[in-house]
Amino acid sequence: MYSLKRVSGESLSLTEEHEAIARPRKGEIHWGAFDASAYSPAELDDAAALWATRAIQEMHSLALFTHLASQLHLLGAPLDWSGAFARMIADEVRHTDLCIRMCDALGRPTEPSIDPARLHLLEERSPRLHVRHVVLSAFCIGETISGRMFKRALKAANVPLAREVVSAIVIDETFHGELGWELGALLMRGEGDERAALAGDLPKLFGHYARLCCAKRGPSWARGEAEVRDGANFGTMTDAGYARAFFDGMEDDVVPGLVAIGLPEAEPAYSKLVAELNARC
Repeated sequence: MYSLKRVSGESLSLTEEHEAIARPRKGEIHWGAFDASAYSPAELDDAAALWATRAIQEMHSLALFTHLASQLHLLGAPLDWSGAFARMIADEVRHTDLCIRMCDALGRPTEPSIDPARLHLLEERSPRLHVRHVVLSAFCIGETISGRMFKRALKAANVPLAREVVSAIVIDETFHGELGWELGALLMRGEGDERAALAGDLPKLFGHYARLCCAKRGPSWARGEAEVRDGANFGTMTDAGYARAFFDGMEDDVVPGLVAIGLPEAEPAYSKLVAELNARC
């Protein structure tokens, strides 16, 4: 369950605090103005499937960021790092809530759950190396690409409610990506062995995010196909659209950014991934 109020019908203090966090930082979402009867069952089913998947992804991010914040405390990170992570944790609460409420509005309620195995919280690494790995993976790569995804989803969305929800998420994702690069640059200082371990992780990480972003073939395929389908759009893209966001994000932001913070191995790792994907065309 994501809200005790939904179950009990009572107005609890913790529910009120949650709802204060879940409100968008800017603007307003007009849930009551949405009329699900204006759309076909197929359109509602497709949209709900997407937003249910996003709810699971956001729930995983919430668990991961919360765990990472505790590790930073134990490693003696400055207090301003804690403050920044407190905001990001609150953002992930908001994103999960928004995704769940979208499914409710579509008439297809969902209750997302997390798979601890997907979070890699118990990897056999030193706490510091694990923190570096998560920042590199979840922020420098994941949040950077996610920000691009949601910006494209915002451009594609022509259903007013979806535009309002996606817009609320875009504001937060942009901040997460920017903060991730600051953290990445700070955490890459020193420790040659740990730097080498992170560099060795890059091919696997690039492949992981390629799969998440539907990049099953190379950039020429993604850039040659339609990015969105005709008709009502609830903030979705085609597989080619998601893949294009991945390739553009990798080439414009992720690979140059990783090189800049001391991981030149990002260039050959990405070139190898593209070659493998091109071979499938």
